[in-house]
Amino acid sequence: MTTITQSMTTPISMMAGIGNRKLVLVSGCYRAARPIVLFLAVVLLSAMPVCSQEVMLPVRHCPPSAPKDAPTVLSLPFFDDFSSKTISNARWQIGGTFINDGYAPLPPTRGMATLDAFDADGRLYPTATEQLFPCDTLASLPIRLDSIFEPYPRALSGADSVYLSFFYLPGGGYGNMWERVGDTPESSDSLVLEFYDATNDIWNRVWSTSGCEADTLYAHTGRYWQFKDICISEPQYFNVGFRFRFRNYCSLTNLNKAGMISNADQWNVDYVFLNAGRRQGDTTSRDVAFVLPAPSMLKSYQAMPARQFSASDMKDRVGLTIANLFSEELATDFHYHIFNENGVEVYNYDGGYENIPVFWRGLQYQTSAAHAQPPVAYVFPVSGDNPTTFSIVHHVREGVSGDIHTQNDSTTFLQVFDNYYSYDDGTPENGYGITSTSSRVNIAYRFRLNVEDTLTALYLYFNRTLNDESSDVRFVITVWDDADGVPGNIIYQDANRRRPLFDGFNRYVRYVLEEPVVCNGIIYVGFEQFSPDYINLGFDRNNDASNEILYLTNTSWQTSILRGALMMRPYFGHRATLDVNRVTEACDFKAYAIGSTLYVETATPQSIQVYNTLGRLIYTQSATTRLRLPNLPSGLYMVRVGNQLAKKVLVR
Repeated sequence: MTTITQSMTTPISMMAGIGNRKLVLVSGCYRAARPIVLFLAVVLLSAMPVCSQEVMLPVRHCPPSAPKDAPTVLSLPFFDDFSSKTISNARWQIGGTFINDGYAPLPPTRGMATLDAFDADGRLYPTATEQLFPCDTLASLPIRLDSIFEPYPRALSGADSVYLSFFYLPGGGYGNMWERVGDTPESSDSLVLEFYDATNDIWNRVWSTSGCEADTLYAHTGRYWQFKDICISEPQYFNVGFRFRFRNYCSLTNLNKAGMISNADQWNVDYVFLNAGRRQGDTTSRDVAFVLPAPSMLKSYQAMPARQFSASDMKDRVGLTIANLFSEELATDFHYHIFNENGVEVYNYDGGYENIPVFWRGLQYQTSAAHAQPPVAYVFPVSGDNPTTFSIVHHVREGVSGDIHTQNDSTTFLQVFDNYYSYDDGTPENGYGITSTSSRVNIAYRFRLNVEDTLTALYLYFNRTLNDESSDVRFVITVWDDADGVPGNIIYQDANRRRPLFDGFNRYVRYVLEEPVVCNGIIYVGFEQFSPDYINLGFDRNNDASNEILYLTNTSWQTSILRGALMMRPYFGHRATLDVNRVTEACDFKAYAIGSTLYVETATPQSIQVYNTLGRLIYTQSATTRLRLPNLPSGLYMVRVGNQLAKKVLVR
């Protein structure tokens, strides 16, 4: 009777010492940090009186959904590559693990499961300390290993060559330090696989691996994502109640800097496959799949205001990453379709058939431009201020006999035209902030307006920390004009200081400007921070807007060297200011129009504000009970009295 494999092909303990250390770039020289370090800090290379740093932290973005209405027992084969971007309640029971498509570079197929130091509510586990503590789990539902039904029903035993295989990668990414995603688990941390013995009601550890750098794994195996397969031969597992589960163990770094103790020690798992009749080392499947999410068709933005869109904002081509996981070159068919918000197809592209090289021989991807870089010969029909969304659906399939896994053959991007700019995709893989010896920190984000508009609100995404220390950071929203490629004069700044709000999870916090700002051309939107504490903004590592991020050190603006996009979104027009979803007629004031004159009446003296359709404040008056505005152009106006919700008035 054979035994279950216990170790990796290359023991982690034999790897070089870099596996349990991180490097911090200080004054242009690398030095080894403490064995347990939670963050990546990059210090400016120029010698300045004020020492400032861009600091990037790991983070987790959203809680997983709870399993529901799942079948009691599954049958072979069992497969999941997490390409649906959500946990399958028909396969898994989870504890803290989340599904995503951006937490590790170039997985076998799009999507992965990530285990980390955050629980299902998006907070560090209550047991989190500098010592090792258990964290997330990803457990299969019960699987029938007593019998198999394909190609015909029969009993199963250890002689049926039953293998469980998967790919894994430690967090922290690879390559340049300023391009990495997440946090690398230390050598004391681990990823564990356990099998459930239903007869004895016990979980048995069958495999584990220690934390290390992905680059170290590549040096030993020639690839980043590691393949592991385990033969199941012990008789106690061949029953109706067999299960398997992944678990991870983490440890925190003791950081004295408030706001920096956050998520850490990620492990990524993908392409989990359990079946009989397999052989050891069968890493290939007749599967053609997308590897990365579908991209935006806009040159610079993931989303932009409908009013600001022009044909010049369209890309000439989009980039797609497609892999062939089979052992032979295959012919594939590619096409994409664009649908409007009503589901009507408005455009399609047919890339025809092209050969795709073998993925695991040299880690190649589709190189044919017809599939990997399809042209964009379409301009979205966006007009006026009307918000709209287009669905761009890409399809690829093996062109002869078809794929065995069709769920990874399509990928969709939602192209949003609303009232805001966004460089980010809404998912923070890291946290961003500036630490400085100066008492004030300035962060600015560059945006380019095609036509005049009114900036009315700013949405900021703040990551959770151990005790929400970042909520004590005070700042004022600031807008600058352009001065030869850097922020120039301040054209707006709040009168009162703000602070981060943690009133929700996986969401942006809306800050309405105290006064609307009419702007055009290049502007910079951000804030001035009044303490050296770490603010921990959401940072999307899968879209690079680093050239648009600037921060002020002493008297000099610096451009970010960290690859990614700040989760900071400027909003324009009245809907951002007044929150169109909350506009109501249930107000205790009267607002109406007679001809071209607008009237507002209140029971007690209050401030009255009137906005036009661009969100521009056209009139304000304090402590009054009656307002009369004659000779207004026809159109829709928004009225706000005191702190009440808004009322819409149509002037004809």
